[in-house]
Amino acid sequence: MNIKNYVSSTLLSKNTAATLNSIESGEMDKLIILKNNSPKAILMSFESYEAMEDEIEDLRLTALALSRIQTFDPADTISHAEMMEKYTK
Repeated sequence: MNIKNYVSSTLLSKNTAATLNSIESGEMDKLIILKNNSPKAILMSFESYEAMEDEIEDLRLTALALSRIQTFDPADTISHAEMMEKYTK
């Protein structure tokens, strides 16, 4: 990681507007906030956060689908016609 991606909480509090503008403009994609020289939080744009959440959800659904494929037994399935007959009454 580049040193530009780190900022102390004190410096952040003094330069909040400029820092937020840098994040919003895309000049920085994320910023690691340090307190007592230890990483405490990450600041990122809302768009980056949403993209990360979408990717995590996609990965979760992929893992779920893969686990279901591994335990899939065709003998346990019913046809569409059987399902419609069973659940439309």
